[in-house]
Amino acid sequence: MGNPGLVTLGIGAIGLSALYALVGVALVRRFMHGHVREGHNDVLVPLFLTAGTLYAVLLGFLVIAVWESYEGAKSNAAEEASTLATLYRQTNGMPSSERREMRGLLREYDEAVAGGEWQIQAATGGASPQARKAIGDIYRAFGAMPREDASSSISVEFLQTLRTVASDRNRRTLQASERLPGVLWFGLLLGGALVVGMSFLLYMDVRWPHVLGSGLMAALIGTFLLITLLLNAPFSGPLALSSESFDHSLSVFDSVDRGN
Repeated sequence: MGNPGLVTLGIGAIGLSALYALVGVALVRRFMHGHVREGHNDVLVPLFLTAGTLYAVLLGFLVIAVWESYEGAKSNAAEEASTLATLYRQTNGMPSSERREMRGLLREYDEAVAGGEWQIQAATGGASPQARKAIGDIYRAFGAMPREDASSSISVEFLQTLRTVASDRNRRTLQASERLPGVLWFGLLLGGALVVGMSFLLYMDVRWPHVLGSGLMAALIGTFLLITLLLNAPFSGPLALSSESFDHSLSVFDSVDRGN
């Protein structure tokens, strides 16, 4: 089944955009009736096309930008969770006492990310103190290992993999707080309203093609604005990324504990 909130938001955004166009065309045509002269559209059409082209370039660029940001956040979270599972497997080469400690800390970190931290990132874009402490504890536990154990090839590889996890984590916390600046939203909304508004000033002898054309254009702009809004915050909203990859890592942990 579809997301009810997403459906409602989509109907609202697209419907209001189309309604703006329908009401605007009706009101402006009533005012313009009897005041249109020959050459009216010849002057307005080039202006309308120029404004429409400029706005289309801006809107298309931002839609692509937020899509790439959304996909980047999704890919980074999956990489972090996958590397975490690899890190857990690498503990097989450690002495039993260090292996138990590291596995416990890795599991603690994964659970903190999949639980409280994901909710924090969805709400405020911040980070969980528990997850931050857990990854710090992993570094501290590694630093407390005997020199001969810490300098072994498996430990060196473990440390390199841990650095990848920490790097992915830092990137994820930054991505969770990234948003389009307010000035860009101002430009998108105002530009869309002006472009659609300029279509009101065009004139056709028959009313319904004018109303239909402006309404469809407004609905299309509303659709792209909605897409931009939904993808702007990867960790919140109806299309928010889930912690499924970290939940999968926990199942991998269980499998490794069983000797698989």
